[in-house]
This record gives sequence, structure tokens and C-alpha cells, in this order.
Amino acid sequence: MTSQTVYRKVVMFSMIAIAGIMLFSSSVICADLTIYTEESPNSHYMDKDGKITGYVYELVLEMQKKMGDTTPIQMVPWARGYNLATTKPNIALFSTTFTEERRSLFKWVGPVLEVEWVLYAKAGSGIKINSLDDAKIVKSIGTYRDDVREQFLKSHGFTNLDSVTEDELNLKKLIGNRISLWAASSDTAPLIAAKLGISLDSFEAVFKMDSNGLFIAFNKDTSDDIVNAWAKAYDDVRADGTMAAIYKKWNVNIPTYQIPAAP
Repeated sequence: MTSQTVYRKVVMFSMIAIAGIMLFSSSVICADLTIYTEESPNSHYMDKDGKITGYVYELVLEMQKKMGDTTPIQMVPWARGYNLATTKPNIALFSTTFTEERRSLFKWVGPVLEVEWVLYAKAGSGIKINSLDDAKIVKSIGTYRDDVREQFLKSHGFTNLDSVTEDELNLKKLIGNRISLWAASSDTAPLIAAKLGISLDSFEAVFKMDSNGLFIAFNKDTSDDIVNAWAKAYDDVRADGTMAAIYKKWNVNIPTYQIPAAP
């Protein structure tokens, strides 16, 4: 065996060893992490076989592959996941909307999607909303408990909120004349309607409240090593076309939202 051959083998072995160490390190770094998500049509939800699917879910799986991480993703009610993510270290929750009020509660990786926040009324209700303050005088607004839109309305002094633990209930209550408005997102409202077999002509958008980006949110006390590993994995799947392929398959746009500079 020539010295050149030996040299090539040593270099190759070293490269393999380094790659293995890096993969092992990422896996160890992420080993203590608990990952939660919620039922959200299209982005992460249970299919008819009881398996989690959706375009954001697929993206997160690809990020885990980049890190050699096999941490299971657990689906829980939003209120529970949000409570755990704000109170316990090494908890990740997706998809979580960024707001200024939440900025310091989490460490953020993403974005994974963008949405508009909309107030919906039952078709033919005659309700007209020209400003956010106009919505304060309706009888009731259906909200999803601890959801960002509920928090947004509370922060603006709303006291006419009717909170539920499943967003599907809000659309049922809207169609049944049990609430006046429904605070929802433009991407999930049509999907919830389709799931319930409710025509899109049965309700209408009457006011756009805001728009924002959604992220993988890590409890603020989670190790920077963990968050940095996830951030690199996100950058990798975005740069190598993996994210684009997944989002094209699901017919959704890649988010362009950027977290604004701290005030």
C-alpha cells in the first residue's frame, strides 16, 4: 500500500469520524427536548389513520433528520402545549405565532408559515366591522383558548370573548347563531369548514385584524445549543430545497415573515 493510498484512507476515515461525531452531538443535544404540536388543519393534524401529517409536520421531521434526532412529536390541546412551553425548559411547540408580547417568552426558529387574522361573521348577518373597536360592541366573539388571536383581542380590551378549547366549535356556534363573530386565521378557517362539511358561502370575512408569522417556539430557558442546532437544521432545509419541495406538494407558499427588531 502506497503512502498516498494510506493518506487518502486516513483523510476519508477522519471525515467519516467527524461527520459521525457531529451527528452524534446533535442527537445528544436534542435528546432532552420534548416536542409538542396541536391539531391545525393542513399544517399539522391527525389523518384518518390516527397519524400526524401536514406540511409543517413534514418540515419538522426533515429538520430532525438533519440533526439525527428521533424525538417523538406529541399532539396535545393548544392550551396545554402553550402552558408547558412557557413554564418548563427544553419544551418546543409548533406552530406558534410571534408577537411582541411573546418575544421574551420563547426562543424562535422559523418561520414555518404566515397567516392573516380575520373576524368572520355568518353570511347575511348584516354585521359590518370597519375598525377593531367596532367589534367590541357585538354580543360575542368566538375564540380559541390561549390562542394568539384571543390574546390579541384581550390585550386590546375586549371583554365579549366566548372561549372554547376546540376551534371547530367556534364555526359551529357561528353558523348556529350562538356567537356573533369568529376570530380565526385565513388559512385554517376554510379547512375547518371543509372538515365539518360547512359551505364557505355560509360565513364571510368582515375584518382583517392583523397578519403574522408562525415559528417553532422553545421555552426561554432551553439550552442555546439545542436551539442553535434546530436553527441550523431550519437553514439547511430551506437552503437545499427540502422546504420548497414540501410546500409545493401541499400547495402553500414559503413564508417570508421576519421577526422585527426589538423595540
